[in-house]
Amino acid sequence: MAAHTERERLEHLLRGQADLLQEVHLLLGEEQKHDDILRASVLSSMDERPVRIIGADPDRIFHRDTIRDLCVRYRLRFLPGGLFKGQLPNTAIHALRGLERKSSSPLTGFMFMAPAERFRLCDSEVDPLLFVPLGEDRFYLVHKWGTDLSPARAIANWPFRNVVTLSATILVLALVFALAVPTMYLTAEPGATYWGSHRVFAMFWSTMVFASFTVFGWFAFFGQFSAEAWNSRYFN
Repeated sequence: MAAHTERERLEHLLRGQADLLQEVHLLLGEEQKHDDILRASVLSSMDERPVRIIGADPDRIFHRDTIRDLCVRYRLRFLPGGLFKGQLPNTAIHALRGLERKSSSPLTGFMFMAPAERFRLCDSEVDPLLFVPLGEDRFYLVHKWGTDLSPARAIANWPFRNVVTLSATILVLALVFALAVPTMYLTAEPGATYWGSHRVFAMFWSTMVFASFTVFGWFAFFGQFSAEAWNSRYFN
């Protein structure tokens, strides 16, 4: 009789553990479903709809002008989440879940700041920053991943900010090239000094050559300065 009672108690405990495991699996399934809904919401967002966040961290709120300046500096785009091409990491989903608890309404209007290659641009076949709009041209930074704001990217894309920076780059490269060419390759005159009309001609010639190649390459591969392309949905 005692053995029978112990067996019943053991079976009851096992059934209890099975029920607990089933509840855990159901809870995990619900959490995963919620994460999938969040991902789908972010990657299908096309409208900039402001949300209200209670107790928002002021250090994570940025004005549109600041975002524009960063996009121009690092040659990035600022476009709706529905145009983003890629997957959201779990860290971004975790940040969204935390932000949901502070929002008085469902999160909408997701925006990404990322290189053009990370978007499905209208005429086009690196790592983003995820924002939600707060209204009045202010945006809340939800999460950042990747290294797209590295100093090397800013330096490499400095010539493409606007026509002034591109022209300055051409002049500097042409000047360096003209000064680096040995005098013997610029004139056949015996005893010619380093400075002279031949050096001025070399500077003029190198400027024309560099400018010609730049214009050809610009229209073939770039087409838009960063100051114009930062919120453009077109590749060129």
